[in-house]
Amino acid sequence: MVKLSRYILVLIGIMAASIALPQIYWTIFREAPSVPNVVYSRVLNDFLMVAREDGVLVRKDEHGNIYSRDEFESKLPLLFFRQLFATGEMPDTIHGRHMDHAELSTYSSNFTLRPVDFNTPEPVLLPLLEAESGRVSLELPEDFFRLSDRIEFIVAETNRVDREKSDIFNEALLREGFAFPARLTGGLPTDRKNEEEGYFIKDSNGDLFHLMMIRGEPYVARIDIPSQMNIIHIECVDIATREYYAFLFTEENEIYLLMQDDYQLQRLPVNGYDRESHRLRVREDVLHKTISIIGDDHIQVTVVDDQYEVADTYSDQWEPVHSQSDHVLFSWLFPFQLNLQVPDSRFVSLDIFWAPHYFWLIINLALVGVAICLLKRKNRSFEKNLIDLGIILLTGIFGFIATRVFPNKFYD
Repeated sequence: MVKLSRYILVLIGIMAASIALPQIYWTIFREAPSVPNVVYSRVLNDFLMVAREDGVLVRKDEHGNIYSRDEFESKLPLLFFRQLFATGEMPDTIHGRHMDHAELSTYSSNFTLRPVDFNTPEPVLLPLLEAESGRVSLELPEDFFRLSDRIEFIVAETNRVDREKSDIFNEALLREGFAFPARLTGGLPTDRKNEEEGYFIKDSNGDLFHLMMIRGEPYVARIDIPSQMNIIHIECVDIATREYYAFLFTEENEIYLLMQDDYQLQRLPVNGYDRESHRLRVREDVLHKTISIIGDDHIQVTVVDDQYEVADTYSDQWEPVHSQSDHVLFSWLFPFQLNLQVPDSRFVSLDIFWAPHYFWLIINLALVGVAICLLKRKNRSFEKNLIDLGIILLTGIFGFIATRVFPNKFYD
């Protein structure tokens, strides 16, 4: 029983060390890859980028030509138009289109989505704001709704279901063919936006619906989508142009825009996107959209015009993260790392990150040798410590520390 208690303490020590030591290591030694910020110049009809090289910020084009800050900004008037208008250097027209400050501001937007955004807890209660309240600004309602086997509105002050309102909205959904329960909901549950566009809800049959509240009454629209289209994530946006409602992501890693005028779907012409490992960035201006897919060791950029036809593409690669010096050194020191959170997820869970190389075997064998030397110096029984030596061989420095903190002799 004493031995069992001791090994339980050793296991706890290994877990604690495998959490704390790698975190200290990454805090000190992590070298984040320098991911270039790639943008498209309609002046040059070419790609420009900002990257950090040997600790120095470099502005250049894809041919290696270096630019000063002012030169770089002058080549990107659709991105730095505020600065160029302020200095009087903004061109009057670009590709025959007059450059108006207000229009450029309206069309300028950025959207970024990371893998963690696909793996995050979804709120159970959501506010449904009034879309046409007559007020200048949006206001949060006094109730929140939830979707289970029906839609229910719960008054925040009393925590009671508003039966009348719930029945009205429930009947409106059923009339349009909505099948409970809901599988997926997308919206912007805040009053800090330009307009209230409600929520887009995927029902149990995989069909998509738009839910809003207009002058206190439900508005429900069924959206036609291909029967084979399996939407797994809805990311709504609040852009000034009101061109589209949301980004739709499918199981096949396709990306669609849900257009605002007619609920039509517009597929973004990009390939190779993986929601589990890639970061998506969409930068828009008055003439085009630049879609960047960023991985650990590469970037793929696609420029599309206002008809979503591909205008230009760019790609680049760099040294994989696991080949970089900080990961190689990690593989020498630690066989694994225990995380209290799964990478690229906001869910709390134990997760093991295994070293990308097997150099740790050498260190583990060396630590076993050190442990044997310590046993001999203290005239300890080699046979009685075989389990400890096995623990050190498998867990390396974590097991070595744990067996030192909770030694066998303490229980003899």
